Formats: sequence, structure tokens, C-alpha cells
Amino acid sequence: MSDLTNKDAEQDTKLAVLESTLENSVRRIEMVHQRIDRSNEDLEKLRDRIRVLERWVAGAGAVIAAATFIIGIAVSADSKEIDHGRNGTTKSEVVLQLQGS
Repeated sequence: MSDLTNKDAEQDTKLAVLESTLENSVRRIEMVHQRIDRSNEDLEKLRDRIRVLERWVAGAGAVIAAATFIIGIAVSADSKEIDHGRNGTTKSEVVLQLQGS
């Protein structure tokens, strides 16, 4: 009977070690899940910040495009038509051709 009691005690010890290991593993898994949840929250915050920045950039681009367009219209309305060296009347030009040998 002594062998049976020793075997029973040995199994109880192994069972206690296994239960302790299982509890530790469960706690570690819960910690990993908490870290993942925090990481997902941080990722969502960063995505929101990026969306806000994208809106700012798009707005700034629209303002720059509108300003460029308005300035272009103002400059073209203010400019005068220039007669780039033309004398008003058409002149005929004589082209000299050299005879080849």
C-alpha cells in the first residue's frame, strides 16, 4: 500500500505543477490579448489622425489651385495684347536661291 500512496502523492504533485503551469499560461495569453487590444486602439487613433491630415492636405491643394486660377485670370485680364514685332501689313519676301553645280 505504501507504493500506491507514493504513486498517488507523485501524481498529485505533477497535477499541481500542471495546474500552475496552465494558470500561468492563461494569464500570459490574457496579457497578450490586452496588448493586442491596446495596439488596435492605437492603430485606430493613428488612422484617424491620418484621415484628418489627408483632409487638410486636400483642402490646402484646393485653396492653392483656386488661388492660382484666380491669379491667372487676373493677370490675363490685366495684360494687353502685344503685337510681337508685326508691322501691320503683309510684306512679300524674296527668297534667293543659289544654283547648284
